[in-house]
Amino acid sequence: MRVFLNPGHALGGDPDPGCVNPTCRLRECDLALTYGSLCGKYLEAAGCSVQLLQSHNLYGEAPGFPCVVDAANAWPADVFISIHVNAGGGRGAETFCYDTAGAGGRLARCIQNQLVKSLSPFDAGYKDRGIKAHPSFCVLRHTTMPAVLVETGFIDSADVTLLTQHGDDIARAIARGVTDYANFLASP
Repeated sequence: MRVFLNPGHALGGDPDPGCVNPTCRLRECDLALTYGSLCGKYLEAAGCSVQLLQSHNLYGEAPGFPCVVDAANAWPADVFISIHVNAGGGRGAETFCYDTAGAGGRLARCIQNQLVKSLSPFDAGYKDRGIKAHPSFCVLRHTTMPAVLVETGFIDSADVTLLTQHGDDIARAIARGVTDYANFLASP
């Protein structure tokens, strides 16, 4: 399986670091890159081919930078995963897809299940916020393969402990979600 990983926001945080927790100086772009890099290593160990691209040029809006959607489509990937961290004071993980009834919905369920199963034992307040259709996200709308956008937790809530101390668990959970999806496709 060919897996395209897109850690959210701009490489190095310039011009867009994503969500920021000013108290502990955490930036979404840094956490997402850590999770994506680790996840890529686990997927490669499982036999997947992986490409990783962190860029704020999602669909041509920043022409001086690599275009995420074009790179994923040109490779071509079998699945696309954009990795993010949420903000707004909530708790838990949620995974977005173009349509919950399609292949992207199946991939979203596999990843969401693994995230909640892996992280809730560390913190009972970590919530399963579910899978949600969000066809207006350009990385879900313009990719030609099943695609998801994963929000791993909230940078401005008690989730910050999980985000900083359990990054490896987050990366492993996303990778296991992908392999669960691949196993589903391979089953008769």
